[in-house]
Amino acid sequence: MTDDTVLGGLDAETWDALAVDHFYSSSTWLRHCADYPGATVGAVHAATAAGLAAVPTVEFDGTQPLNYHWQKILAGRDLPALPAGGLLVGPRLAYQSHVLRDSDDPALLRELVAGIRQAHDRLETDEKACVAMYLGTEDVRLLRAAGVEAQPVLLEPDAWIEVPPGGWDAWLASLTSKRRVAVRREVRAFEEAGCRMTHVGLLDCWEQLPALANSMAVKYGYPTRTPEFRTEFERYARMTGPAGRVALCHAPDGALIGFCLYYVWGDAVYLRWASFDYDHLVGCEEYFNLVYYSQIRLAGELGVRWVHAGKKALEAKVLRGAELRPLWMLDLSADSPLVAASDLVRRHNARLLAELEAEPGTGRAVKNRAEWDLFT
Repeated sequence: MTDDTVLGGLDAETWDALAVDHFYSSSTWLRHCADYPGATVGAVHAATAAGLAAVPTVEFDGTQPLNYHWQKILAGRDLPALPAGGLLVGPRLAYQSHVLRDSDDPALLRELVAGIRQAHDRLETDEKACVAMYLGTEDVRLLRAAGVEAQPVLLEPDAWIEVPPGGWDAWLASLTSKRRVAVRREVRAFEEAGCRMTHVGLLDCWEQLPALANSMAVKYGYPTRTPEFRTEFERYARMTGPAGRVALCHAPDGALIGFCLYYVWGDAVYLRWASFDYDHLVGCEEYFNLVYYSQIRLAGELGVRWVHAGKKALEAKVLRGAELRPLWMLDLSADSPLVAASDLVRRHNARLLAELEAEPGTGRAVKNRAEWDLFT
């Protein structure tokens, strides 16, 4: 699939200038998404005298993956249903969507919304939704100001670990004294065990990773999937090339016992995939050292501010200083049933936020409260 299709007619340099701080909307990642079967990947852009704006889009050939299946998500939360098929606004992988732009001009954003709806109208199916998923609050605010009337639905939190100027030492100082003691203990256990880490390019090591990924699958009750993982890592290496980096964890005897695939883009390190050989772990906090501490050190060395740790397993991330940001679903259709159900959606959002704040392990990480309150 050519850039002309994947990027909606824009060239990669122009597109990436818009995606400056959003790796999962970069041309590299969108080409990677386009290499998977089961969907048609494209983009919509708008240009006015004020600037340029763009979004990636996806039309699934069949049923979309569960975390992108808006109909099932809404039904499971007792909210008004949308058609199951249609146009996804955002990438098809990674749970991060952004309105890429070089201006917040309202006319530019209105033009973008009009272009999205035109792309939606061109779909050949009769029953079709037009849904953006995993948007940040600012992008939701801009789209609503541009004429989208539907109330956004809170999906779940996203974890980001801030790395202050000063890197590792400054990050460590930002934790509570109790957590600093725990982190130092975990780092010391790793070092005293004789384990070590190296950072290499994905192209140089991808063939070593499928067996480790399979170890995690087996641990959680799945059948052996090494051949499928080999196909997956070959795709990552082929499509993301030198952008892909891997932190490798070695046992005292030099054996490879774990990996963490990551990408550095803009002001963040994006953690993508981690797994271990669970039958050969030493028991010296390998997971936290490889997945978090090595990446926080790396961010400090590179001078980038954030480690994107993603959704799920929130408590472990919050204990290491992560803040939680909301991710939203927004129906962009002109006749969305969520418009009439605005009060119901707000109550749903408020209930989810209250449940999150009630969790002792995660509630304190709900920062920038006004961002959450905007749609609750």
